Amino acid sequence: MILTMLALAASQNAPMTPSGKWTVDYRPDACIASRPFGIEPTSVYLAFQPVLSLDFHKMRLSVLAPNTEGSGIKTGKAKVVLKPSGAVVTADVDSWETKPGGPRGYEMIVDVDGLAQFGQSTELAIDTGKQSFSFATGKLQPVLDANAKCNDDLMRSWGVDPAARAEPAGNPGTWFTDDDYPAAAFQKRAQGRVVAALTVDNDGRLKACKIVASSGDPDLDRGTCDVARKNARFAQKSGGDRFSIFTVHWALGER
Repeated sequence: MILTMLALAASQNAPMTPSGKWTVDYRPDACIASRPFGIEPTSVYLAFQPVLSLDFHKMRLSVLAPNTEGSGIKTGKAKVVLKPSGAVVTADVDSWETKPGGPRGYEMIVDVDGLAQFGQSTELAIDTGKQSFSFATGKLQPVLDANAKCNDDLMRSWGVDPAARAEPAGNPGTWFTDDDYPAAAFQKRAQGRVVAALTVDNDGRLKACKIVASSGDPDLDRGTCDVARKNARFAQKSGGDRFSIFTVHWALGER
């Protein structure tokens, strides 16, 4: 009986093994590397998605798992242990029921310092506060490299040179605020996510704003470029045009 209990405990602590290969999804507005773990109907998916921006380097780490937490959106802090190094990365975590009766998604944003430690890892243990997951990922650097290449290719398809990064003057986080919500979109209660590519000249002036991923609402799209033209500021830098990518989530009552 003791041996049986020890074996059961060991199996519960063991990382989930992959049930498929890593795949990189080349979407029109995002690059997502994902892999399934475990066996249906209780499979869990782990995914990495570079954040679309030339102004900072971050990565979205996501888990899709059977829902044991009910409905509603939950927020908290997550701890990610990278093995074999034992390094610990902490991040805010949001979770939600993806559809009624469906799986639950967990999303964490990892900054550049944490991202640099992921490449040599072969196993991840993620504690969201409510749920714990452990994945035998295999070495992650090739996955991150494939995702980065996809991201650069995506930007080039928009006419953006990933190496020609515009330098913001001031804090870009203050350029898109609730007060700037496009008036026409606000009146009809429109919400959505807009990705815009900005072209900047040598003097730091905004030459062009191109919507590369639409929200589906023309007033939100047009308003995003109007706000960028009004508020965005960049440093002078010689050597031809520079570029900046912004993802703006227009949401009523929150940003």
